[in-house]
Formats: sequence, structure tokens, C-alpha cells
Amino acid sequence: MSNLLSGNLYQNTAVYYDFDNRDIIKDDLDFYAQYAKLTKGPILELASGTGRVSLYLAEKTKRPIECIELSAEMLEIFNDKLNTTHVHLKNYINIHNIDMSGFNINNLFEFIIIPWRALQWLPVQEKTINCLKCVYNHLTNNGLFIFDIFKPRIYDENWIGKEDVSFDIINENYRIIRSTVNHFADTEKKYIQYNNKIRIIKDGAEKIKEDLLTIKYYEYNDITAMLNDLGFNIKEEYGYYDKRSINDGEEMIFICSKK
Repeated sequence: MSNLLSGNLYQNTAVYYDFDNRDIIKDDLDFYAQYAKLTKGPILELASGTGRVSLYLAEKTKRPIECIELSAEMLEIFNDKLNTTHVHLKNYINIHNIDMSGFNINNLFEFIIIPWRALQWLPVQEKTINCLKCVYNHLTNNGLFIFDIFKPRIYDENWIGKEDVSFDIINENYRIIRSTVNHFADTEKKYIQYNNKIRIIKDGAEKIKEDLLTIKYYEYNDITAMLNDLGFNIKEEYGYYDKRSINDGEEMIFICSKK
């Protein structure tokens, strides 16, 4: 169990994170910007990674954004963007290198988000509960809290060992292929593990970078019961960022407030 508590830090593969060009990595941006417009004041993003969502929201809203991220490797990339390509947004962004399952930044927010399934990077339920308690304590009485998780699949012997390619791109003289290789599933404790595998190919030579990631998954009733017990009200729920029914999409997106 100790390896489950060490976190999913992308220590070997963070530098390739932003090469992901799938639609699902882009489709959430305007979704979060739309809900940001319903609120005011500073924004809080948990698991901000390399700044994909925070930088977009800063550009669209011109509001301060507090970013919480544990991975030093992710934050190195985020800070590099702020010092090079996104210098004009630097004054809007404040980064905290802390664990999202236990934080206190002495402020309240009308808008708190945990995008792109990042709540599931907390691989044990105790950490998830602690994170949601921290969110509750930082959310104003009229605030909105939005997060997204994926719908679980069947994790049996046919799932183990399967490899799925996420993207295959050419960057300058390099070919970069990212895939996930299913490694382990515990259907009792409801977590899965896969290797985040990056192949970098140039002039016929290939090198591979990998991180073993552990993801907690939730059935619909699991997550809604947890939210209810912690004092959240689910105002809206969707199956994707186009606001299709939660019954129709592969995602579970929840827009919450305090009861």
C-alpha cells in the first residue's frame, strides 16, 4: 500500500505531457471558462499540472488563480511557461507546491475546479475525502465546485496487459508516441494501475520513458454518496463537456455547491 500513497508525480514523463493533442484535452477549456463567468474573485485549481487550464482561464478572465500541484516535474514546466511563452499572465498565477489532500491557503473562492480526472490521482479514498473537505472549507457559500472523473470499465484478465495509444505525433525531428499499458486492478479497493509509456524515436533510434500511475475509480453512487456526506449539493451533472446526459458520456462531470 505504501506505493499507493507516494503520489502520481510524472517524474519521468512530465516533459511530454503537453504533447497530448486529443480533443478531450481541449474540450474542457471553454466549459470551465463558461462557469468561471458565473462567479467572481480569485479562482482555485487543484492538480494544476503544467498549467493547461489555469493559463487558459487567466487569459479569458484576467482574474487571480491559485494553483495547487504536488509534482515538482509538472511545476518546472508550468514555471517555464510563465517565464517564456506566457509572461503576460505571470501576475495572475500563484503556485503552491503542496498536496491537494491537505491544504490551507487562507482564502475563500467562488470558483474551485479539479479538471481532467485529477481527483482520481488520489489513489485511496481517505485522501479523496480529505481533499473534498479542504475544498468545502475554501468554497464560499455561493460558490461553484466542478470536477470530472471517468466512468469505470470492466477490469478483468482481458484488461490486464492491454496497450492503448493516446497520441502519435511528430515534433521537429522526433516521433513521440504515448500509450497506456494496463498493469494491475484491484476491484475490491477500486483502483487501477497502468504504465504511462512514452516512446521517443529519432533516426531509427528509440528510447522509452515510463511512470507507473495509480488511479482510484468510483461508481456513480460511490461519488454522489461521498459528496452528500461531505455537505455538497450536486447542481448539475454531465457525461461530457458538451453537456450531454451523464448517462450518455464516458465522463462524470459534477457542478457542486454547498448545501
